Amino acid sequence: MHRFKCLLLIILAAALFGALLPPTRAQAALTIGTLEPLVNLDPADADSFFEWEVLTHLYTGLTRQVHGTLTYELALAESHAVSADGLTHTFRIHPEAAFNDGTPITAQTFADSINRVLRLNGRATAVITPYVRAAIVDETGALQLTLTKPIPFVWQLVALPPFFPVHPQSFPADRLNRQPDADLVHSNGIYRLSAVSFEAYTLSVDAAWRGTPPHTPIITLRRYPNSAALREALKRGEVQLAWRGLALADGAALPAETFQAQQAPSLQAFYLVVGQRREPFGDLAARRVLSLSLNRERAVRDGLGGYGIPLETFTPINNAASPRYPTFAAERLRAALESGGYSRFNQIVSEVQTARLLYGDATLTAAARLFAETTNIDALRFAVQETEPRTFRDQIQRRAFRLLIIGWMPLVPHPHAYFEPLLTGELAVGAEYDSTEAALLLAAAAQSNTYEQVEALALRELVVIPLWQGVQTLYAAEGVSGILIEPNFLLRYDHLALG
Repeated sequence: MHRFKCLLLIILAAALFGALLPPTRAQAALTIGTLEPLVNLDPADADSFFEWEVLTHLYTGLTRQVHGTLTYELALAESHAVSADGLTHTFRIHPEAAFNDGTPITAQTFADSINRVLRLNGRATAVITPYVRAAIVDETGALQLTLTKPIPFVWQLVALPPFFPVHPQSFPADRLNRQPDADLVHSNGIYRLSAVSFEAYTLSVDAAWRGTPPHTPIITLRRYPNSAALREALKRGEVQLAWRGLALADGAALPAETFQAQQAPSLQAFYLVVGQRREPFGDLAARRVLSLSLNRERAVRDGLGGYGIPLETFTPINNAASPRYPTFAAERLRAALESGGYSRFNQIVSEVQTARLLYGDATLTAAARLFAETTNIDALRFAVQETEPRTFRDQIQRRAFRLLIIGWMPLVPHPHAYFEPLLTGELAVGAEYDSTEAALLLAAAAQSNTYEQVEALALRELVVIPLWQGVQTLYAAEGVSGILIEPNFLLRYDHLALG
């Protein structure tokens, strides 16, 4: 819902709690334990999913994600228009939009906030500069965004915190303010910031919010130094939820009759990136053999302990028509080896690199399990190697790899945010894949928002091969309900309830 000026509600905040919240939950509070650092609340500098999760509960932007879906709707924008070339997007702001102190939120507020991000050059700048060339107020008083190129995910993009409106008293135009005083943060979301320290944030329901009230009026986010400490805090009842950081082993050690583990598919996907000009994978026949050698089911079951989903389409965002990558079948693999002329005398030999320090121990184990079915095949020799993160990135930049296993989390939940970086962006360049056809098909898909031809090309070329989709896991005490984990890593605090 939009935020409107409503001084009466601000004055009568206590009455609002009693009138809108169920009596049994009026005084309820929940504490969420995490390992994430609590260091940055400035939308111009915040760039982690956790920081965005918190800010999304404090602010409402031009658009917002519909809870529990990958659909977006207008929020503070009451209308949106696009120019014929797709480069100019005009948003008219709802006339009654305001911060919780009554200060109006206008098109100028949005323009100033977006330009503040660009001017201060904080970490969030990287979210805006690839897509937005300018943010101004046009002659009609509407917000006008000029893009660097047409993109099909504008609504998803402007729902991100770097595009949020910020109050100039909270976040000055000339400097970043990563740890603002809670009393000085004037926001416009379902919660307000009521206390902040290095160890904890406390969010309280905002009396000026005109939408559906949260089930729990007070949410505290508390940081712990390690997984074991978080596990013990959950067992003691010091926190009711463990989110973002509890190791799988510590989660498994919790009594099942007292604690619940909630899993939800995420948009993070793992891929095998294939160097196109590195022997033997310059030969499409070798890439086909490689694709048929992968046992995704075994990698997820034995390597990830079930904390993943085999991914048989290019992206986790797919439909019934999306082409499927082949599952492992020994007969098909033997036929492909014979067709390609591969044998003990003409082997496919390659290292497979991944970065344990980036993706965790389980990913390294899963990478080995991917190729477990090939160990007795003389024509195939794959050796999984752990690579230090800096070297791992350097291999991509220098185009010096044959096979890499990487994890990819898109900026926004849209197919284009997978296809573009993987088929025409940095990873494609690192794989020495330069396809005019891929670029043209992606440009056409950005206009039509249909990706069947791009999917078919990816399956045919086998530059990037999907492996598995990640899952998000949360551990909660008995009695916690309303757990909603969005596919793009956001936990919805306003749905949580005790009892």
